[in-house]
Amino acid sequence: MATKSETHPAEALAEARRKAGELRTQLAGLENDLAQALEAKDYRAAENAQTAANGMRPAVLLAEAQVAAYEAATKALSEHQERENAAALQQEKQERAEAARAEAMAGERDAHAEARKHLEAAQKAVEEAGAALRRAFAAEARETGFRQEIHRIEVEAGWVEPAAFGVGSAQTVQPVIDLSPVLTAIRRSGA
Repeated sequence: MATKSETHPAEALAEARRKAGELRTQLAGLENDLAQALEAKDYRAAENAQTAANGMRPAVLLAEAQVAAYEAATKALSEHQERENAAALQQEKQERAEAARAEAMAGERDAHAEARKHLEAAQKAVEEAGAALRRAFAAEARETGFRQEIHRIEVEAGWVEPAAFGVGSAQTVQPVIDLSPVLTAIRRSGA
């Protein structure tokens, strides 16, 4: 945790650049004084400017080295932060993907269970339709039986002559089945 006396690296870099700039300006001034003194052939002033410039150079070099160090540190911190941010974004992306995948997998399981439920209901409905068709044929057979009974009673009562080819069978169920591919398939399946 940063304390009140600590400086942010960017602020420290700015301060180091400012200080190095001031020192370079001072050194340039001393070198300018040296050049003017040599031009004027004032060797005493030139020696004083040379001594002052030589004394100033280590401070300038140290300030420039400090600027380079702060620049390197700032760059390294920035790259480190970028890597941390990228890692955090990747982690967040992975977590979102895992959550979305878990949700999709739950949806898949639910849809599969629902499909199985509807398939079972359809199979049951086909079985019930098959049973209904068998009951329809049984009722149709009873209808034919009752037609024959009616004809026999009418013949015995003398109301009609016996049918030369017998009484016709009821034709209620099969014509309807023949018109329906679904009922035909159910009838053929034996459901």
